[in-house]
Amino acid sequence: MLTALLSNTARAALLPLTLLRRRSLVPRGAWVELALEGSITEIERPRPRFRSPREIVLGASATSRPNTTVALVRELFEAIAHDAAVEGVIVRVRALDCGWAVATSLRDAVAALRAAGKRVVAYLPEGASTREYFVAAAADRVVATAQATIAPLGVAAGITFVRGLLARGGIEAEVFARREYKSAAEAFTRDSFSEANRRQTEALLERFHEALVRAIAEGRKVDDDTARRWIDQGPWRALDAAREGMLDATAYDDELPAVLGAQGVVRRVPAAAYLGLVRAARFRAVVPARRVGVVAIRGPIVTESRVAFGPVADARRIIGALRAARESEALGAVVLHIDTRGGSALASDLIAREVDRLREKKPVVAYFADVAASGGYYAGALAHEIVAQPTTVTGSIGVIALRFAAARTLEKLSLSHEVIRRGERADLMSPFRAWDDGDRAAFDHEIDGFYGDFVAIVARGRKRDAAAVEPLARGRVYAGADAHAAGLVDRLGGLDLALDRAKSLAGGRFEESPVVVPPPWRTPDPPEAPAAARALLATLGGALQGGRGALDLLTLMVSSHEHLFAWEDLHGF
Repeated sequence: MLTALLSNTARAALLPLTLLRRRSLVPRGAWVELALEGSITEIERPRPRFRSPREIVLGASATSRPNTTVALVRELFEAIAHDAAVEGVIVRVRALDCGWAVATSLRDAVAALRAAGKRVVAYLPEGASTREYFVAAAADRVVATAQATIAPLGVAAGITFVRGLLARGGIEAEVFARREYKSAAEAFTRDSFSEANRRQTEALLERFHEALVRAIAEGRKVDDDTARRWIDQGPWRALDAAREGMLDATAYDDELPAVLGAQGVVRRVPAAAYLGLVRAARFRAVVPARRVGVVAIRGPIVTESRVAFGPVADARRIIGALRAARESEALGAVVLHIDTRGGSALASDLIAREVDRLREKKPVVAYFADVAASGGYYAGALAHEIVAQPTTVTGSIGVIALRFAAARTLEKLSLSHEVIRRGERADLMSPFRAWDDGDRAAFDHEIDGFYGDFVAIVARGRKRDAAAVEPLARGRVYAGADAHAAGLVDRLGGLDLALDRAKSLAGGRFEESPVVVPPPWRTPDPPEAPAAARALLATLGGALQGGRGALDLLTLMVSSHEHLFAWEDLHGF
């Protein structure tokens, strides 16, 4: 309370200067300019408590810059919607590194701003591939430079099958999966798609292609057939795209004022400067209301992470954050922000247990972001409600284990291997042990048991009989819209809807903005691995991200082939 009073006093004293500065920076008819490029997430991750050695030496600003988030875009657009001085927004879209759910959330934010009566112009200075055009098409006008390429080429999924290569080295992959759609290891055991995997992949691609066609048709005010033709006949030179109606105009940066319909100089205000002035004029609540806490589950799920490439969902840290949220009196509800292909079955179960304990005390809503499948679905299954975008990848309710047998490799290398053991299966996990029927039966028992438990967890969360849930499980991957139709998701929408649902379930007064709940202890996240390395690690499973790989035998992963790519860009869902 004292901090809020002091802050408000200072803001009140500086308010005349703030308003004067705002009037000077944002005259009537100004345009706010926002850049969308690179990595975009729904929410900002908690900042590390300890800086890395590189940051200490070079300084934080020299090593990284804050990511643009959908939450930040929504905050900016809401302020603009109520500002009579602002004519509209120029959204400068460059290469995007985000999934389809995040891209859909960005489109939703643009649509909300347009509904508030503001103009939105999407500017594509470097052209656009599928993802960029999908977002840009939501604007009133779409503009690109004359020599740019516009290439909304659609969506595709591919697997590089390596069974033959492994065989040449004397390595054989054995897969234990439940059930037929659980395809994460097909790259190691087959030379082509299985029929079940082909069906689910085609269904996913069809759903995403429909979303793309609908976005283009609605945004450019053409029929679906025209939108499909634009996709199928691309790529397009910007001048040709403008003649077709895919663009409203071509222009260089200095020519934008004419595109905006201005006769003279147009005042363009950087989004960061505008939002800073808006925040400076806000007063804090003296008696703060409760807040919604957001617990992030992002990256491969592991029991413990010691060495990792990119974000990892460390069960110990996530459990710590869930327990902190449970005990916090300041938090009235919790949203699980889940963006993971899955990982360790054990770690997923430990997280689900803490979610179950949390929901006894507070409302819990799971928001499924770009991917919330396999272990990601397991972790959120017991939430009071599940919210996902139509373009979220989810489901994959199943379990898989992969074993490499390398006895023939020794023969090829003229090596011998001998084991002395005490305990019939002491060397069960050795790649040089040939499994017999008894070994496989024991392992199948483990797989069957966990699959049954997974289905039961989902049935409990969905308030349905396990017999009704099992046909929807079987390892099948769904687009969010199909998962909603099947009853595996409660509502379709973005993180903002999940936050609203959490507040509604809790009742009473809440602060507008949520707070990301950090784990009780944290070390800095390592740098992102290259995209190709991330795809390979996703294929091999969460155990390779660090942790108890030899003991965490069962994994809940979505196959890495579910990466959509178009026009030389590889993106994860």
